[in-house]
Amino acid sequence: MNIYSIITARSSSTRLPNKILLNVGKGQKSIDILIKRAIKIGYPIILATTRSKSDDKLCKYCEKNYKIKIYRGSKNNKIKRWHDCFLKFKIDKACMIDGDDLLFDFSLYKKMINKKIKDGYIFKYREGMIVGTFMYIFTKSFIEKLKRISILSRDTEMIDPFLNQNKKKIIYPKFKNLYFTKNIRLTLDYYEDLLVFRNLLKKFKVTSKYSDIIKYLNKNKIISKINFFRQNDWKNNQLKKIKKNTKL
Repeated sequence: MNIYSIITARSSSTRLPNKILLNVGKGQKSIDILIKRAIKIGYPIILATTRSKSDDKLCKYCEKNYKIKIYRGSKNNKIKRWHDCFLKFKIDKACMIDGDDLLFDFSLYKKMINKKIKDGYIFKYREGMIVGTFMYIFTKSFIEKLKRISILSRDTEMIDPFLNQNKKKIIYPKFKNLYFTKNIRLTLDYYEDLLVFRNLLKKFKVTSKYSDIIKYLNKNKIISKINFFRQNDWKNNQLKKIKKNTKL
């Protein structure tokens, strides 16, 4: 099968401007961390970004420093960008990595990518899970169906409304308690999130295991307090985007 890891990222963030190219620590930018952790999955990597001029710098940086493929597509219609990327590179199945989730669990992707799925997709999310640990693995047939469902939508940044129409296609991996630790968030949306990642990179390597990071945070709760108060802001922002998408 033609399998890839796809990193979805763009530069036009508003809450934390240009966060994908921010220095996080140890001379590493956000995109460096994402690519180096994606390498651990073991498949070729594609950066799926936009055709916007604001993403020129991101693309040039990746072209200069990494041997990865780059696909530039729709800015707001993320599903169309994914679909067109699948077509261009003739992808059968892909690990979908969100550009905000710097310390995603590459070991779980590596474990689940070879699970046999025909028309469904592997989805890692349950209420109460740590934000920043969500996992998606899409098949070619599923991304085509997702595109058909969202055909009338111009903005598909929030994909939950479209995924929820396909719950029968979901394959859930087994969850460990590590993914449900309370009062931890590992996504990059606000300046306080950046401070947490910078603190973690003082202790860990860019490719450290997800489980080791969570165990450390459990013992050092003061670090999580730096950004967890932002969780309500994040949830409210997600709801606003979902509501907006539903109207389109």
